[in-house]
Amino acid sequence: MLFSESNEVFYNKVQVFNRDLSIHVIKYFAETNWSARAAESAKSNGIVILDALAATALRSIRYTKEIPGVRKVVANDLDAAAVEAARKNAEFNNVEAGKLDVLQGDATLLMYTRRSHEQQFDVIDLDPYGSAAPFVDGAVQAVKSGGLLCVTSTDMAVLGGANTEACFAKYGSMPTKGKYLHEMALRILLHLLDSSATKYKRHVVPVLSLSIDFYVRIFVRVFDSPSQAKAATARRGYVMQSTTCSSFFVQPMCRTAGNNLKPAVMIPEAAVCPQTGGHMKLGGPLWTAPIHDEQWVLALLARIERYKGGTPPATAPRIKSMLTTVSEELFDVPLHYNLADICSHLHCTAPPLPTFRAAVINAGYRISAQHKDPGAIKTDAPDDVIWDIMRCWVKTHPVSAKRLKPDTAAFKILSKEPKHEADFSPVQGSMLRRVSRFHQNPEPFWGPKSRATGKRKADEAPAGGEAKKGKEGGAAGNDVLVQGQGKEAGGSAAAEAPAEANAAAADGGGAAVEVADAQAETK
Repeated sequence: MLFSESNEVFYNKVQVFNRDLSIHVIKYFAETNWSARAAESAKSNGIVILDALAATALRSIRYTKEIPGVRKVVANDLDAAAVEAARKNAEFNNVEAGKLDVLQGDATLLMYTRRSHEQQFDVIDLDPYGSAAPFVDGAVQAVKSGGLLCVTSTDMAVLGGANTEACFAKYGSMPTKGKYLHEMALRILLHLLDSSATKYKRHVVPVLSLSIDFYVRIFVRVFDSPSQAKAATARRGYVMQSTTCSSFFVQPMCRTAGNNLKPAVMIPEAAVCPQTGGHMKLGGPLWTAPIHDEQWVLALLARIERYKGGTPPATAPRIKSMLTTVSEELFDVPLHYNLADICSHLHCTAPPLPTFRAAVINAGYRISAQHKDPGAIKTDAPDDVIWDIMRCWVKTHPVSAKRLKPDTAAFKILSKEPKHEADFSPVQGSMLRRVSRFHQNPEPFWGPKSRATGKRKADEAPAGGEAKKGKEGGAAGNDVLVQGQGKEAGGSAAAEAPAEANAAAADGGGAAVEVADAQAETK
């Protein structure tokens, strides 16, 4: 990247991973979906992608150049300066004529006008600054049946439970602020996507759902199916979270009665915590079905391990790490415990994670990690088994008597004798593969940036008119000069004005040109 002295917005490299991952996923979708359609119809000549909040078209240009099988990308933005910049960036980066349409308009209105079958998109990418909620209703209607929605939400404070009223207003769900908050955020967003789709006799099928840095990124396919729309309650539930310890329970929304779905019966643990007798708080509704598709995850992992089509992105090791961890998750188990949190309630030393894993497996249950939380315990073991394992652990690793006051959760839990005797002996073949899973941030302050305002202080610009240079991702870099300002209305980030450069990228997944993008990149 090159930034001139007059540049009034900044380039947020934190989102490089988001873009590289999206290209990787859409590539797989394009190859499988386009090939299937081409076999059925000779008229099929590639997929059409909507970048609904495109700003200066950084992401859109990469899609045109790095994803085989793309017929056209529609880059839309509300801001006139961003649209002008997008058109100039397309020209400067030698985008093939007719492959990128740049539009100026409201993203939601555009999607509402493209609801007919003939005009729907194969892929819609929503990457706003903040919540994706305002754009979801239009997106689930404007994507083709079998198409792909790629959705980002960066308002993790809301999804994580810091503002429960705002979360319910935006997503129709109440977060509990448990240690599983990152996974719950994914399930709340999936609840919104599916709830929006079912109004139009459609439903969503998640293929990959990730909590990354300070945001969530979800990839779902949308299908027409009145029967699946009616069965939406089978994919929903609530979470009952103890207010005094780590215990939680998932309450289904419905039960099966023959071929029909009826209101569920409350689970016994709904009233009081069975471990401490404390109150339970209610969260949800949320998506309780799997949040990943195993076939997709394994295919994406295999493809990143033997990358084809040019130089792999610099984020490829992290993509591999995250997909590896996802592939090891228990897909049918919603939410998870955190071992450190359990031990903090008992005031005890924590058992090594492999030792705890062995105890769960020896008890006859499954256990896995979780892609966001290194200390996560995702298991199908009942809550009382988890606590019995810890009771057995504490017998050989005693807690100080000073910490066991009668009114504490630790006293109430440890005063009960375990019903299950834990076996901590190592289990053959239970060790995880030796793959790095949780990467350190590459530099300090690696997180969301301030919303672009269209103004930059003079002392922040390079001195003496000297341009600043930088490159994105791992693709062979072509430098782009960006200058100007702009602002997206309706809560999206600001977008820049025209880019000036002389750059090109190889087709077929090779070097990609990255232009500064403030709508998706100023997070």
